[in-house]
Amino acid sequence: GLLEYSLGWGRFPVFIEPSYDVVMIDLRGHGMSDKPETGYGIELMAEDLFWVVKTLNLIKPVVLGHSLGANVAIEFARQNPGLVRGIILEDPPWRMDEIPEPKRLTLFQDYQVWLQDLKNKPLEELIEICKQRNPTWTENENLQWAKGKQLTSPQIAQYFLQPAWDWQRFVPTIRVPGLLVTSETSLGGIVTPEVSETVAKLWKKCKIEYLPGAGHFIHREQYFKFRDVTKQFLRHVL
Repeated sequence: GLLEYSLGWGRFPVFIEPSYDVVMIDLRGHGMSDKPETGYGIELMAEDLFWVVKTLNLIKPVVLGHSLGANVAIEFARQNPGLVRGIILEDPPWRMDEIPEPKRLTLFQDYQVWLQDLKNKPLEELIEICKQRNPTWTENENLQWAKGKQLTSPQIAQYFLQPAWDWQRFVPTIRVPGLLVTSETSLGGIVTPEVSETVAKLWKKCKIEYLPGAGHFIHREQYFKFRDVTKQFLRHVL
């Protein structure tokens, strides 16, 4: 997701790996990936994913993404339906109404300043900020949240200048099976029941799992439930 990196998945890849080959990547601008000055649209990030799949010769993988990563995963599937077996989307940033352009500009400016401020703080202070915001997270989750901020380029804020990924237009074109994992909007989840209902109508091959007790970071706040529904989906498509 935005401002995260591959190690932010924590325990989950360790659980999956005995049964499946796991490849974790950092989106451009994140983690250990390149941090160009420009080029932070969903289409380019999906193209990056295409080259990972081709270079590693991955045969029809299931692609999983959280938030921004979920948009990249489904855009990759839209562009390359023959290269993917299924997609798992954790709380993608899908809303019923588009964010207006003036607000996108404000988000860009505010986000760039906020992220630079975080990057100027020592790791220990970032960990403490995370603990205060997320008291149920583990020590490792706090650490990886903090490191994710340090390893993200402020240029990623350009993402907010792009029009939102038009899920209501593109979801009906997705040909592969999908799993959409949602959570409580009152705790910070983005996908509302209305969005879930619309997805169910537009994408017949999509299974929707609502996991109460979690906000935006479902894989941290309801780890065991997230782990189980994901494993069930993988068994179904692989």
